Amino acid sequence: MRTLALALALLLAPAASRADAASDAAAKSYRIDTEGTTRSVKAGAAGKLVISIVPVAGTHVHPQAPLKITLSATPGLTLSKDRLGHKDAVDPKAEGPRFEVPFTAAQAGVQEARAKVDFFICSDQWCVKQARDVSVPVKVE
Repeated sequence: MRTLALALALLLAPAASRADAASDAAAKSYRIDTEGTTRSVKAGAAGKLVISIVPVAGTHVHPQAPLKITLSATPGLTLSKDRLGHKDAVDPKAEGPRFEVPFTAAQAGVQEARAKVDFFICSDQWCVKQARDVSVPVKVE
């Protein structure tokens, strides 16, 4: 029994190593960018939250795999949506989707827009689920 367990461990070790290598490569194969987000706005005015998943060359966000962005904000910001998917991207066919969500600033002070981004990043050799939290400060005057 002990020999069988050892043999199974040896057989499974390379697969685990490959999975770890793919996971490490996936984590380094993109960045989440908020460039274009309104960072300062007057109370009562509108702004926009921008979230882009920017893959490096040779990788892409899988267009058929689930992509879900859950949005929230501090009480001083009102976001027009609280959930996003592929269809909400500015260009749904882009290898790196970009999302723009209007918001209204209601309360003075430093507010915060938050996003939980879940998606699959893929290359020709692997496809790995990713989950990232993003927060963007917005100064409301």
